[in-house]
Amino acid sequence: MKQITLACAALAAVLLPASSAFADTFDFSFTGPYFSGSGTFTATFDGGNDYTITAVTGEVAGSDITGLLASGTYPTGPGQVANDNILIYPPELAGTKYFDDAGVSFSLADGYDVNLNDTFIFENAVIGSSDFTEFDTVSVTQVPDPAVAPEPDSLILLGTGILGIAGTLRRRLLA
Repeated sequence: MKQITLACAALAAVLLPASSAFADTFDFSFTGPYFSGSGTFTATFDGGNDYTITAVTGEVAGSDITGLLASGTYPTGPGQVANDNILIYPPELAGTKYFDDAGVSFSLADGYDVNLNDTFIFENAVIGSSDFTEFDTVSVTQVPDPAVAPEPDSLILLGTGILGIAGTLRRRLLA
């Protein structure tokens, strides 16, 4: 009986849900005088207000976002710094600074690369044209994590209750 009890206790300990680290999800949108866009960032929390963006989906100026550019790979021009793909949330200054001056960079299906930073949208085509535009508006909102269903906990509780009742009945029958 002790072996069954120990086995059940070990099984319950293994099946108890551990708190897992979910990636944080953020919806974003921006408008500028020449083009606009929206989509979703997936990011991991770094501490403080910083998140490292690990994926992006959406569209800019009617073209689908095809992928995130790795940190430090975005083409830089005079006075520009390479992208770091850091999102600041909540923003530092009343909704205006979601990115530092390095910003986040991603590619579009039409061959353009886009960099969003603290002040500008920079779009760089493979053919070499570029355009700096100041934001009219930028918005980033965190999407709440889906609620964890209590099913595993409920089933474990039910199972241990049934085992307890079975153990009690077995003792009474053997006595």
